Amino acid sequence: MIDWISQHSSFLQVLTSVATLVIWIVYAQMLLAGFIRQRRPKVVINQVMGLSTRGRCLISNMSAEHIHIESAHVRLHSHEGVRRCTVSEIQREEDATTPTSIQGGTLQGPLSSGSYIDAGEIQHLVSRARQAPIEDESTLCRDENAHYVLELLVLYIYSSAPGIMGASRQFVFDDDGQATPAHLETRQHRNRRERKRMSRLYRAYLDS
Repeated sequence: MIDWISQHSSFLQVLTSVATLVIWIVYAQMLLAGFIRQRRPKVVINQVMGLSTRGRCLISNMSAEHIHIESAHVRLHSHEGVRRCTVSEIQREEDATTPTSIQGGTLQGPLSSGSYIDAGEIQHLVSRARQAPIEDESTLCRDENAHYVLELLVLYIYSSAPGIMGASRQFVFDDDGQATPAHLETRQHRNRRERKRMSRLYRAYLDS
């Protein structure tokens, strides 16, 4: 065995070097993937204070760096169609005081890492959407007994990353008026194709 090793020492050294290189490449890829995952922007839209229309929507920045919220929009699906409106400016709810500062009157602006902003009661967002005209008949609700579906979409800029990104979440209303998230997590719109779509939506908002 020792003689065989001596005879093939050069080959074994090359094999060992190649194996070591492969291990380091895999390790480097794991480190890079972890770094990219940590630096990837993530905005969470969550329902708090109960699973009902009295619950409130929180927009949280779970990214490693600041974001800047450009605008916020809601789409209300019913059997009649889809109504859309912008909710970037916070309207005074019943029993609420009139905002006395920019921070209390708009969802737009910078949001630091780990911070959140209150987008308002779900039923208040629904009321605002119902005031808008029907713009699209391609609704998620097809039959007359279908539930209402409310979608909140947030458009934002992340640090030095190019383009406008988005985060959205849908809330489904049952026959008893309860509102629950349609999916377990907030949908992130941040790949190249989604960024183009978010940019078009923001341009339409600026032109409206």
